[in-house]
Amino acid sequence: MTHFLRSTFIVSLFISGFCYFTHADESPSYVFSAVFWEKFKSESFSYAPWGNSEEENATFVDISVGSSSLSRKFVYYGKDKIRFFSKVRQREWEEENNSTFNQSTQPLIAEFILPPKTENTQEIVLVLGNKKKNGMLNIYPFSFSQTTVPFGSYQFISQSNKTIYLKFGKNTITLEPGKPHVAQAKLEKDQKSISLRAMIQQGSKFQEVYNQRFKHSEKIRGIFFLRSNQEKLSIKKLIEFNRPINTATGYGASRLKNVELPARQEPQQY
Repeated sequence: MTHFLRSTFIVSLFISGFCYFTHADESPSYVFSAVFWEKFKSESFSYAPWGNSEEENATFVDISVGSSSLSRKFVYYGKDKIRFFSKVRQREWEEENNSTFNQSTQPLIAEFILPPKTENTQEIVLVLGNKKKNGMLNIYPFSFSQTTVPFGSYQFISQSNKTIYLKFGKNTITLEPGKPHVAQAKLEKDQKSISLRAMIQQGSKFQEVYNQRFKHSEKIRGIFFLRSNQEKLSIKKLIEFNRPINTATGYGASRLKNVELPARQEPQQY
């Protein structure tokens, strides 16, 4: 009987620990990076990597998002939707008694319904726009799979109502509205940067509206958003460096924080 009770206790202890912590080798469902569309905009948010923001003592992590570059990658193990909360500084008494502070009671600033998964771990860039009438941020998702956009390549997305003609290194691209195009960077001999020229058609003539060079490496990939306004072209360039997924924010996080497993009790002797 004593052996049976001891075995039962060990099994229950293992189950309790399993409920609270992730497996080290568990892969996240989604990998995100984010950026504000509006210039000179930056903000910090918190989110629950396991999607359990309404659960008491849920683990929350912080992310910072700016407008000039992609945020650090952050992972998500949940499903259905991801919710972002305004990052609010804790008051002194809350820091002393952290268990009284629940981040999910802070203002919900944005939420995003997740698309159906097409890969084991799906990669998405979230472009944050202006606030809606309800005060929540608009979110515009763009798939950024390494299968579609491998390192050394760039995705071009036109937000113009005109066809844009591009010369990207050795590539010639006809970029039509609403039709993204992926191109591998092909540098000229002995070059470490790549040129991007853009032209639009005005009547029977082609007018150059953009001409610039960028540094390039096979260890980066990126997205170019192109928007034309009459005779001008504005480009938002976002790049990502090849870094291990285990360096992403939220990777390997437990579902709950500050969890104490039950203290071991010796079984009674009969």
